[in-house]
Amino acid sequence: MSLELKKRFQKILYTLRHKKAFLKVEKQLRGKNTWRGYFHDADKPFLYMALWIKLDDIQKIHRKNNKHHVRNDLAKTRDDLIDTIIDWESARITKPDKPLNAYETLLKFYPDKKDDFLPLIREFLPEQIKEACLREKCRFRIEKLRFANETTKHICFMQKLLPYNFNNLNTGR
Repeated sequence: MSLELKKRFQKILYTLRHKKAFLKVEKQLRGKNTWRGYFHDADKPFLYMALWIKLDDIQKIHRKNNKHHVRNDLAKTRDDLIDTIIDWESARITKPDKPLNAYETLLKFYPDKKDDFLPLIREFLPEQIKEACLREKCRFRIEKLRFANETTKHICFMQKLLPYNFNNLNTGR
């Protein structure tokens, strides 16, 4: 077997291990596996079997055409963003070179996307934020909170995390 074919075969096996980890994390976070999980990265094994596509181009093609990757121009739904978080979490299980959890990945590689991902990480993985704050000995300073139906659950989360009396806040009413 040529070196090129061996590399492609190894990448297919690696992708299947990653899919297995993705399904495990999806079950933990969503409480069930979905069609999105079963089809996650389903294009990659086929791309690796397409011998006319260069190995270097396969990752570019995959990232450009899949909504669970952040840096592309595809419109994303809430479920796409959740898939991204699951992908980040499962990457640390199967990729030794990617040991960061979802929150750390967001802060390190996609700080400009905090507004999109932070509410979902708070919803699904609040312990990661708390652990990061404890590690960094963070201290939150709350200047102003807006009360709306969408943010109420996040305020409740912050109330558990922070030793702060939310009843004394001036809500501007």
